[in-house]
Amino acid sequence: MKTLFASLFGKYRDLVLAIGIFLLIDAGVSAINIYTSRQIEADAGRINAAGLLRTYAQQLTKGLLTLEMDLRNGQRTQSSLAEISEARLGFDDARLALDKKLAQPSALPLIEPESLRQHAQEQLASVVRTWEPIDREVGPLIVNADPDPESVARAVQKAVTRNNRLTQQADDLSEMLTEMANKKTSTVRLIQAIAISLAFLNFAFILFKFIGRLAASDRQTAAAREETERILGSVREGLFLLTAARTVGGQRSQSLDRIFGQQLQPGADFLAFLGRLTSAANAEAARDYIDLLFNKKMKQSLLEQLNPLVEIELLAEQRTKKSPSHLTFEFNQIRENGQVVALLVTVFDVSQKVRLEHQLAGAEARADNEIALLLGILDHNPNEVAGFLQRARDTLQLINGELQNIQPLRQPYPQMVNRIARIVHGLKGEAATLGCSSISRAAHAFEDILQPLRGRNDLAGDDLIPVAVGLSSLLSEIIKVEAVVKRVQHFAGGQSDKPPPDPLGDSLRRIEQYAQRVAEDLNKQVRFEAAVPRLDHLPPALASVLREAVPQLVRNAIAHGIEAPAERLRQGKPATGLVRVELTSEADGTLTMTIHDDGCGLSVEQLRGVLIERALYSPAEVAALSDEQVIATLFEAGVSSLDSAHQHAGRGDGLAVVKAALRDLGGRLRINSRAHSHTRFIMQIKPA
Repeated sequence: MKTLFASLFGKYRDLVLAIGIFLLIDAGVSAINIYTSRQIEADAGRINAAGLLRTYAQQLTKGLLTLEMDLRNGQRTQSSLAEISEARLGFDDARLALDKKLAQPSALPLIEPESLRQHAQEQLASVVRTWEPIDREVGPLIVNADPDPESVARAVQKAVTRNNRLTQQADDLSEMLTEMANKKTSTVRLIQAIAISLAFLNFAFILFKFIGRLAASDRQTAAAREETERILGSVREGLFLLTAARTVGGQRSQSLDRIFGQQLQPGADFLAFLGRLTSAANAEAARDYIDLLFNKKMKQSLLEQLNPLVEIELLAEQRTKKSPSHLTFEFNQIRENGQVVALLVTVFDVSQKVRLEHQLAGAEARADNEIALLLGILDHNPNEVAGFLQRARDTLQLINGELQNIQPLRQPYPQMVNRIARIVHGLKGEAATLGCSSISRAAHAFEDILQPLRGRNDLAGDDLIPVAVGLSSLLSEIIKVEAVVKRVQHFAGGQSDKPPPDPLGDSLRRIEQYAQRVAEDLNKQVRFEAAVPRLDHLPPALASVLREAVPQLVRNAIAHGIEAPAERLRQGKPATGLVRVELTSEADGTLTMTIHDDGCGLSVEQLRGVLIERALYSPAEVAALSDEQVIATLFEAGVSSLDSAHQHAGRGDGLAVVKAALRDLGGRLRINSRAHSHTRFIMQIKPA
């Protein structure tokens, strides 16, 4: 509104005023026409009422004469009396209606002078004065069903003597009202003629006065447009105006098409164009941001940090070899009288900048990974880490050799894939326990490659190509970590060669740290307890169990057994779950290690459903299995009670790793579990 008012008093002030006068004249003529039409209707009503006065006066006289004749002839008088009553009431109604119409003052005295209305009122008063004596004589006759002849004779005499005068007065009143209507019509025609003449004069003024000014303005506009085109043709950035309708303005820089790699036509829907240029998420965020910019209450300085179109990546199908890969959009509000009328959009090609930043970020990430790896290794015995890396490298190189020498038969491929998955899963758990997070992540990525191949009986040699690639990637990560460990050992000198005073306690502390990391990743709360004797030396069999089996069982206890805090509270349990490791020895040297958790326990019915749902067993086979046999399937490769795999569980290899480790040691494994109460894995080994 402020913009409109400002333009009224700008360079087009005369034009606006002239147009306003024209509209005012037109509105006035229209108003007069409407008023005149209503007055014509009112005048017609007045003239009609005056005519009714004459008609009812004659009807009354006729009725009285008829009544007198009926009385003289001895006939019934009801019909005559009814006619007299109707005429009297009709006369009164017409008189009152006309008096009411004449009593209303004129809205436009110029069209209907007050003197004419008063003169008509006086004429009506004369008619009423002539009527009243007749009305006084007629009134008693109407209420009397059997009027006496003398009363009728008096009424007839009054009506007859005054009838001519009353009729003439009514005619004069009607003619006067007709004359008033004719005068109104003449006055209105004169006013309309004057208004139309003024409108034509005003139009001529507009035409001849402003045609020169408009021509001069066109010349100035053409010169300004030429200058703008020169500027827009020379800038390297993309420039264009974005209207409030979210369309592209008519003025745009020539470099815009080069930057976008395609044409952005004036009037195009910018948001739709942006949706074809980048991802749907970026386009939706841009829509919300532009809506904020067009909000007059929002200041641009407060919104600059929210700009989502900074270094956005273009869709691959929209790019060519010469077109940019990343763009940045800057928006500047254009305000007029406090309103945001448009946005000036500047587009920058930031592809080179983004490439350099990515290279720098990659270098920094590699440095950060090495530092994190170094810190993780420093928390553990470098010799133990080096031993794990040596075993892992030897194992993977052995697998690599088997892949190269495998016979071209379909049957060995599924067994090999399952064995590799079990080995990689074990390496992942041991790496996580020793703080080698990069190896754990690489192993998890390798498992993602292996997972689609498992359970297939139609594997061919080409299917193992991704396996070889994943194996190479994991081996490279191990070699990189080995280099870091060697540097740590070099700087530590001979200090790291000394065995720890409590090797069992050190191993369990590492497992506890690992348990807390797993619980944190899964949004669970865990208390780790250990009830073990102090040992100055770890038997090789026990060390192997601590390396390969215990981390797997602890991780399974947290991932599968311990419930979420809210669920535990609902079941009346403490929010924090318990994972307990116990070690006892028998007289014959047998070591018994127990992994206990107070979680949800094993559900045989759930396991039966998993076996059927994943087509590992047929429904008939599952029905034939005992509860012990169903639980035993947990140690088969690929069997897991989780719906989907994640970093810590769901592959179905954890217990298979435990089974293989105990089998190699000649150990035994028992399970004790109760639903909603606990699960206990009991391992027995006899050191050599």
